[in-house]
Amino acid sequence: MEELMGFITGNKNRQKLLSLLGSRGQLEGVRIAKNMHIAKISADKILEELAEKDLIVEENGFYKLTELGTTVERSVQSI
Repeated sequence: MEELMGFITGNKNRQKLLSLLGSRGQLEGVRIAKNMHIAKISADKILEELAEKDLIVEENGFYKLTELGTTVERSVQSI
């Protein structure tokens, strides 16, 4: 868990994206990029990184937190 916390807190955009999904539930990649005010390609890279760590999952073009992602997001928020 500490490794995942470091992975998230070590990058402001990862932290922001995790928080965004934590508060909004699920969003399309384009919406994520717009909400974060970053290029879609940058959002896609972060989404890929988070998916590789099993923190998010994509279903029908929408991204949402996994159970692990929710746990990590809550832990990051409490820091």
